[in-house]
Amino acid sequence: MADVVVIGGGIIGASAAFSLAERSWTKDRLSPFERTRVLDPTPSRRTIAAILKGVTAQFPALAGIEVADSWGAYVDCTPDAVPVISASDHVKGLYLAAGGSGHGFGIGPGIGRLAADLVANDEPCVDPTPFRLSGFFDGSRVEVGGL
Repeated sequence: MADVVVIGGGIIGASAAFSLAERSWTKDRLSPFERTRVLDPTPSRRTIAAILKGVTAQFPALAGIEVADSWGAYVDCTPDAVPVISASDHVKGLYLAAGGSGHGFGIGPGIGRLAADLVANDEPCVDPTPFRLSGFFDGSRVEVGGL
């Protein structure tokens, strides 16, 4: 069994996981996760201005448009837009399941299944080779959408 598992950017040690499992919180109070994560970040005015400038430069007919509303979010992406689901080659017991590139609602269950298979040392539900972290460092060809 792994001492540390990383799933989707959050690190949970075995003792911390058991501790959280023993606790509970009501829906009218912040959970431990809500206290540490910002799920609705404030959009960057600088970024919005830069995007607007680029759009109007590319499409002069849109000169003078204004941004009516904006919304911010975090999206974890990999260079090839394929998630990383693998053990770390350099940190024993460290597993990664991240980089869903904004498709977590659709591919999250598959990511979770493969991650669980790898952590439990079970037969992987699919070939894990395309999802290995080392593929970015071992000289393998990185191709966008390379599945």
